[in-house]
Amino acid sequence: MAILLPGSASTGCYLWRATTQPVSGRGAALALPLVLIALVLADRLSADKIALRRQVRGWGAVAVVLVAATAWTGLAWQGRSGCASSPAVIGFVVCGGLAALVATHWATRLPAVSPLLGDPSKALENSSEEVLDQSALRAIFLQLTSFTESRASSRPVVVPVLAGSLAAMLLLSTVLPWRELLDPVALGPAGAEAGLIRVQLWEIPYAETWAVLLALAAVAVLCAAVARSLPVLRVLSVLAGALAVAGVLTALVQLPDQLSDGVGYRPAIGAWLALALGLLLLGLGVGARRRQLLAVLVAAAVGVGAGLLAPAAAAPAYKPVVIAGIPHRLLDLEGGQLVDRLGMRVAIGTSDPLDSVAGTLDGTPGQWLLGRTGSEGSTLFEYRDGVAFPRVTLSHGVTPPALLGVEDNKMVLLAGGAGSRPWAILAVPLTLVAADVSLSHKNPDGSYYVTPDIDVLATGQGPALTHRNADRSIVIWGGSTTWQIPADRLRAGLDLTASVVNPGPGAPGNAVSTGPDGTTAWRTSRTGLALVRPGSTPQQVTGVAPAGCQLSRDAASSSLTVDAFAVDVRGNLWLGGSAPTAVVTPDGVLRQLPGGATGVDSIEARPDGSVLLGTSPGGGDQILEITGAAGAAASYPAAAEPDARCDRRTPASGSTQYRVTVVPVVPAVDPPGKVAAGAGTQLALDGRGRLVQVRLPNAAHTWAPDGLGGVWWTVSGRGKVSNEIAVHLVGGVAKVVQDPAPGLPNQRGEYAAAAGDRLVTAISGNLYNFYGPGSQVSRVKVAGVLRPDGLVQLGSGDAAMVLGERLELVSRQGRITPLFGGASSGWPISSTEVAPSQWTTDGEWFAGPDGKLWGYDGSHLVRVEGAGRITTIAGPAQGVPQAADEVTVIGRSLFFALGNDIVRLDPK
Repeated sequence: MAILLPGSASTGCYLWRATTQPVSGRGAALALPLVLIALVLADRLSADKIALRRQVRGWGAVAVVLVAATAWTGLAWQGRSGCASSPAVIGFVVCGGLAALVATHWATRLPAVSPLLGDPSKALENSSEEVLDQSALRAIFLQLTSFTESRASSRPVVVPVLAGSLAAMLLLSTVLPWRELLDPVALGPAGAEAGLIRVQLWEIPYAETWAVLLALAAVAVLCAAVARSLPVLRVLSVLAGALAVAGVLTALVQLPDQLSDGVGYRPAIGAWLALALGLLLLGLGVGARRRQLLAVLVAAAVGVGAGLLAPAAAAPAYKPVVIAGIPHRLLDLEGGQLVDRLGMRVAIGTSDPLDSVAGTLDGTPGQWLLGRTGSEGSTLFEYRDGVAFPRVTLSHGVTPPALLGVEDNKMVLLAGGAGSRPWAILAVPLTLVAADVSLSHKNPDGSYYVTPDIDVLATGQGPALTHRNADRSIVIWGGSTTWQIPADRLRAGLDLTASVVNPGPGAPGNAVSTGPDGTTAWRTSRTGLALVRPGSTPQQVTGVAPAGCQLSRDAASSSLTVDAFAVDVRGNLWLGGSAPTAVVTPDGVLRQLPGGATGVDSIEARPDGSVLLGTSPGGGDQILEITGAAGAAASYPAAAEPDARCDRRTPASGSTQYRVTVVPVVPAVDPPGKVAAGAGTQLALDGRGRLVQVRLPNAAHTWAPDGLGGVWWTVSGRGKVSNEIAVHLVGGVAKVVQDPAPGLPNQRGEYAAAAGDRLVTAISGNLYNFYGPGSQVSRVKVAGVLRPDGLVQLGSGDAAMVLGERLELVSRQGRITPLFGGASSGWPISSTEVAPSQWTTDGEWFAGPDGKLWGYDGSHLVRVEGAGRITTIAGPAQGVPQAADEVTVIGRSLFFALGNDIVRLDPK
């Protein structure tokens, strides 16, 4: 009845009433009445067998205790307020305890023996003449049997019942908490136990084997108790007791010391219960006879050995065994979670796993982890001797901070910086319990609000990204600026202007990595990467080779998509991405990491010579560590020689020399008229002839420069019939040309190209609009699939199109003349010894300063003279930038966009 009574709603704990959150232990609580009914039925069915009946009652008592204890443990330890003292739970415990006491009393009591025969003085004289009652005779026989059995076996019954009960409780102790983490970080003012984190024996990694041994020993004691084999029972009792005592004592010795702020571990109820039961089992088994003493000693030795060795099998701190540079997991990360040797699980707190793991900024030993502990909150954990200790809880909003390191007992991090949101470098004292670093509020003086005692070292406007370098510097980049800050300057009074770096074109606003020897690598564009070593000139490393080129000893001749890079302490450049992880050694050779590691999202070279790789296999973050990577890189096998069509070490030279200059900051201007400017920009000349970035209208479908400093774009016309309208902006003055043909249903421009007062736009259905001088507009249909951005308007009025894998010349009347191409991964167009059908059409095509078709393949400038005829205009030797994102022609000058830089080439 106590099970069926609903608990009060104020307790937050129900046994019968449905709840939105599951209640642990409710299933076992509802099973208790069934156990009681089954026990009564079994007792009645075994009424004629006194010995069996005693066994049924004994085991029934154990079952009732197990069910009641399991249910109450699940209800009391789940952390709900009042659950342990709910009326329903208290009634349940009382009823379960009474049932267990009654069953135990039935199993152990000795039956009272009544006189078998009446008083002789009161016996009838003619008793022999009375008919014997068969039922009475049977009852007398059963009573005599029970009396003799109870007298003969009362003493041996105590040992099996006690041993079996202890073994059952020992099994129960393995699912009770074995260690508790006192976490003042999560406590705050809530109370002394609010942040308690408990772990059962099965969740402790190094104790899994020991848990299995302990459970098997307890089960063996139970079986021996059922069989009532006293010699075997005593030996097994000693084995289980020694195993429990030695293992628990070993586990207690391994608990690390508590930190100064109170964070630390203590043994929980499961450990103390197992220790007490183990001592009882030892005492039960040691009381053996002399002939059993040898077996008891052997069992004790085996138990002590297993208890001492099994828990410590993996107890030391994680030390990977590195074989020839093969990466190993750092901090035992599994699927984005750290699992320390005491069972603590900490989820990675950032999208980049390397933003969550950091050491001390001054190089002293220490490892720190920023773990996600809520949708908008994280906790800093100190990782010491293979154990994670929580230190400071952070409230950061939807954007988690990046952990830079710990110095002077303060955590240094980069908060905010997502999109265009503000960011700040903060120093958070480790003595704080909780800190607000969300940057969501401002103080009256305009500064961002953070928890008092937090130092705001620097602020800025997003986007902002960061990584650590092997020379103990912190790099922050985003927007149009890159800062490289030495770790010892991350203190109050930090001056960001003194830390701006620009190693070469494309660097401002892009990632930069520097080694202690001065070797520097930086992004020049979205795909390009440059490297400069002390005393040498910069060299393009990636973003040059055509599609289909395999990894080779020359990095520039390999088709690499580099998602992450880092320079280590010996000047090795590590490259990671979709391709296998590789390293460029100081001799200029590309070497592949033995064992392979693909899908690398981030790389960090550490001052100790190790390299960390951040990966996401199967969707879960992991961190791989290569210890001694800087010294071992030179021993990695070199990649094969590059294929002839990919070899960039002997680039073709052109006929035109260029003067190279980096354009200063180009101002951005809005388009004329009352139009809403979008995010896209295009280089152009304003009314005074100055170079500007024109913000294109938000409604623009397509746009293209005209090669003379003007910009074309197209928008949809207004009215019942939606026609395409082309706008030509020249010197700040806009001219409008309207297509007289009605627009197609849901028509939108796809791509556009222009040359002076001519424009061609690709619209749906393989249709193209040609705008000529004046207001001429003609529509032409061309068969074939246009490659994205593979449209060029020539000064002659014709258009060049990359249709599939071929470059075609299309007239205003729709006539098609093949130029070259056809191979999906062909040879570079500078390889004149190869048939034109094998030339690749990869790259950027545009109308050159002379109005003819020009091409840029990331390395060379070429001009198409006709079908199968090309001329190499210039290459790297003539100053052509490598792996630029975009090329814009204005007059005779060419402007290459490299990241946030613009490089200008003028013919000498």
